Amino acid sequence: MTARRIDRPAIGRRWLKFTSGFARPLLLLAAAVALSGATSAAEPVAPAPAGAAYLFVYFTENTIDGEKLRFAISDGNNALQWKTLNDGRPMLQSNEGTRGLRDPFIMRSAEGDRFFLLATDLSAARTGWGDATRHGSQYLEIWESTDLIHWGKQRHVRVNLPAAGMTWAPEATYDPTIGAYVVYWTSTLYKDAAHMVEDGEGPQILTATTRDFRTFTTPTPWFKAADVPGAVRAKGMIDATVMKDRGLYYRFTKISDARACASSDILAQVSPSLRTDGASGQWKILDRCIGRRAGTPEVEGPTAFVANPGDTSGFKYFLWVDDYGGAGYIPLATNALDGKIAWTYPRDFHLPPSPRHGTVLSITAAERERIEAHWRSTTPEGADVTARWVVPPVLASGTQLPVPVGFAATWRADGQALRDDVLTNRDAAARVVRLEGRLTRADGTTLTKSFTVRVLSSGARQLEAYARTPTGAHDANQPTVARSVHLTLSGADGRMTPLNDDYGVLFAKGDYTGVDRVALRGVADPSLFHFADGALGVIATRVDMAGKPDPAETATVIFRSDIARAGDFEELGTLDLRSADGVAQPHAIWDSAARRYLVSWTDGNAQQRWTTVANLARTEWQAATWQPDDGGRRRRIVSAGNVGDARIGAVTTSDTLAISAETAAALTHRFGRVVNTSATVAPQKIAAGRSTDLGSARVTLGYSDGSTATRAVDWDAADLAKLTRPGRYLVHGTVRQRRYPAIFAYNRADPDIYRWEKDGRVRYLLTATDDTDNDNVGSVHLPLRVADRIADLADASGARAREVDLLNRRARRDRTTEGRVIAGCYWAPEIHEIGGKLSILFAPCFNPKDDQSNEGGVWSRVASHLIQLREGGDPANPADWSRPAAIRKADGTPLGRAEMPTNISLDMSFFTVGERAYYIWSQRYLPASGSLGDPLTWIAPVDPSHPTRLAGAPMPIIAPQTSVEENLAEGAFALSRKGRLTLVYSSSGVSPTYVVNGISAPLDADLTRIDSWRKWAAPLQKSVAMPAGVTDYRRYEQGPGHGAFTTDEDGNTLYVYHTWGNGVGGDGRDARVRRVHWAADGRPLLDMTRDEEVAPANRRVTMVVTTS
Repeated sequence: MTARRIDRPAIGRRWLKFTSGFARPLLLLAAAVALSGATSAAEPVAPAPAGAAYLFVYFTENTIDGEKLRFAISDGNNALQWKTLNDGRPMLQSNEGTRGLRDPFIMRSAEGDRFFLLATDLSAARTGWGDATRHGSQYLEIWESTDLIHWGKQRHVRVNLPAAGMTWAPEATYDPTIGAYVVYWTSTLYKDAAHMVEDGEGPQILTATTRDFRTFTTPTPWFKAADVPGAVRAKGMIDATVMKDRGLYYRFTKISDARACASSDILAQVSPSLRTDGASGQWKILDRCIGRRAGTPEVEGPTAFVANPGDTSGFKYFLWVDDYGGAGYIPLATNALDGKIAWTYPRDFHLPPSPRHGTVLSITAAERERIEAHWRSTTPEGADVTARWVVPPVLASGTQLPVPVGFAATWRADGQALRDDVLTNRDAAARVVRLEGRLTRADGTTLTKSFTVRVLSSGARQLEAYARTPTGAHDANQPTVARSVHLTLSGADGRMTPLNDDYGVLFAKGDYTGVDRVALRGVADPSLFHFADGALGVIATRVDMAGKPDPAETATVIFRSDIARAGDFEELGTLDLRSADGVAQPHAIWDSAARRYLVSWTDGNAQQRWTTVANLARTEWQAATWQPDDGGRRRRIVSAGNVGDARIGAVTTSDTLAISAETAAALTHRFGRVVNTSATVAPQKIAAGRSTDLGSARVTLGYSDGSTATRAVDWDAADLAKLTRPGRYLVHGTVRQRRYPAIFAYNRADPDIYRWEKDGRVRYLLTATDDTDNDNVGSVHLPLRVADRIADLADASGARAREVDLLNRRARRDRTTEGRVIAGCYWAPEIHEIGGKLSILFAPCFNPKDDQSNEGGVWSRVASHLIQLREGGDPANPADWSRPAAIRKADGTPLGRAEMPTNISLDMSFFTVGERAYYIWSQRYLPASGSLGDPLTWIAPVDPSHPTRLAGAPMPIIAPQTSVEENLAEGAFALSRKGRLTLVYSSSGVSPTYVVNGISAPLDADLTRIDSWRKWAAPLQKSVAMPAGVTDYRRYEQGPGHGAFTTDEDGNTLYVYHTWGNGVGGDGRDARVRRVHWAADGRPLLDMTRDEEVAPANRRVTMVVTTS
């Protein structure tokens, strides 16, 4: 066939008629099409006008107001400096589909005569995220404009396949080779009509073409995770964006990259052809993990663009990424796209408040002038008063609205006059109110301001933050605890009750001052606020352990709760308010009218000051020498371009914060006591006379936080005896709660109980550090107890008399495989099966002057060792155990930092995940002079067949940075549950201040990376405060810690640990035992009492049994 040529009319002319179904006339590009297979050619489209400024369109948050589109223009020709339009208020909103707009994309048409704007049809605020990827929209929301000021009617256009679960983050790129726009978006595809069975590819990028953004071709897959080596296929990808430069297409996509990144991040590719699919191999990978390497947290929603000629920022290319969990958009920049792109996280930029996924468009100087002139606003008289006049974004029903001194106020709520300056809500649910306030001075001048307020229902509570004045460990209120964020919550009667037993819930991170050395920091005067998205926030003064405030640039610290889990907080970092006179008693409030935060404080001269902050969640990373986590960086709140100038004046604040009943419940579940609320037994069917078949019937226990557990039941023998004939019976029983002595073993610290199953027989083994008179360094032995029942390991059962010394330095002069003689300690023995052999890891110490002496051991010469039981040996026979062997690095050198003259290692533990085996231990260094290193917890892989050598490089995974940890992390022990691994560890000194915390990581994570682990913000187990005048370490457990876990005879997880024991059974630490309960949020509860485990009213249960 011969080639045919299709000519477009001259630019500006229109086709008079076109009958293919397109709703408006098309402009067709001239193209030569070789139907016989020859290459096609196209004439160039209208050249883009010279850019001299930028327009930015974006959404802000997961709220009804936030899911509308806002616009901003650059401050001159600078892509890093911005001004909002329309005073930051929305300019486009949706009346179609879900009525929410997200991820807007704006572009200039190929002809240059109009602009297209696309957006995702999604309202997380209205419909939530539950079915967003299964039953989300299959439509795009589209607008057109010829001047970027006036926008045509919204078009709600269905573009997606019936099998698609959603249509997210649409973008378009003009392809001159076909004279059409290539449109692409994110979808998850399903195999069934109900959208229950995914196609296995995860979210992927689909593409279609259009010439008019009214009709579209049938979409086809364009890019999926399977196209990227190392990507996690099932997790897929989202948010593709394309930038064209010098004839090449650069594509940036968020992807879960198992090979290159700790979390989902941005992937960069380049191709000479736009429409080629991901499987073609034409999309070359340029870079992975872009955000993390540039210093951002996990990000999404990339948008990329080429800088205008003469852009004064000094950069040529930009890649903006959305920190969706905090700061919003972060601009990254570079000057070259060749090779591996070096993206810079600029220090000085100013974006609009809370910008989320959007697009930047290059515009001309004339276009910018017209847009700015249209939306220009003037600053009214009384701006200072108006700026400081703020109604909190969340209010309890019945709250008196604030009125500045010297003014009278009138209010309208949703257009209706408000009586008595009080907002009320009689509905069962919270409601959002548009509040308009008018202030009137005595001279008759007025000021007005409008707020968006969420008025809570009658179930609202009041929450207050505070720090305590330190007293001492007796009150569980030493400085490391007192100088932390505490919370108190109102009850139904309005009375405030401290959470977490009046103990801290948030602890500030300290500053690294050297290798493994932290200068502790605490907080003073914490106050609460709501972030713009509704998350709880805490702002406080940062102090040292003596209560002295930090220098001004780090004197303020911010915490933020997880928006979905109000009880989970993280420290965002310090905030420089640029106050030369110091910062005390800071408060923050979100101003919904101005869409920014007001932060107020008292300076060192007792002067009240305030400023504005565009985004209190906008963070940046700075290099932090010696920081072991986050790539050697420390996070802080952005100050430059984010914090305004400090001004003199007072801002009305409140000591309490209104919170919803749901938030109150979440905080109570996290920081209150979890208690048993129900007990049920499923009906059973058995054959008559087979009552023994009921032995496995367990009770299901329900708890106040929504968690559950099961327990064995002791069924009444009299009821079981009746089950001899067919019928329906009620069988009663008592929930089994095996009782153990309050003190399981006196003067035994770091206890471990191991369930050993061998040749069909189960035995329990207990070992511990001998802490008689607190002289554990002087211990002479490694003791072991063996019994068929856990209860028989207790002192009360005579187990102390049956204790066997596996090692005894005085009786046997215990010698290691290296020829050294043990001179004391025998610290923290733990029993494991390693390489199929029963093994004990422990830490003996040696005489530093004579390693052949069995006396004079010192703690500064303690080192981790191993003994193993011979095949067929008796664990109670010392002769059946191997000689102690030191655990060494893979190269045979001692554990510790090689550059330091002396290192110690202790508290070694062992665990496996699948086929992988690991050691974890605590180590610290002792320099020739100066301060000791803090003990960190380290990890390394080990080959169980060669257990005295590590199989990989040691890496730190628990760094004690918070005040409550008090420079120590030791005694870690692993628990695996529901796809996660938890390490429970101990901190602070060996004293009544000892405390227990934990870290957790997915089982499939790289467990040797510190950033794979998540640390709980508050301890898992803490000291119980004693009443004034009382010293009773038996009744009031203090200094709990260094525990291990085992499984009892009924399959329950047991926790064995020690507490401070002065005056209990001597002056050594004592071993105790508790059952473990798993909270609904995944925490192991280590301090549940007997009555909390099973309420007395629920101890007797009934089971319906049908016999046949």
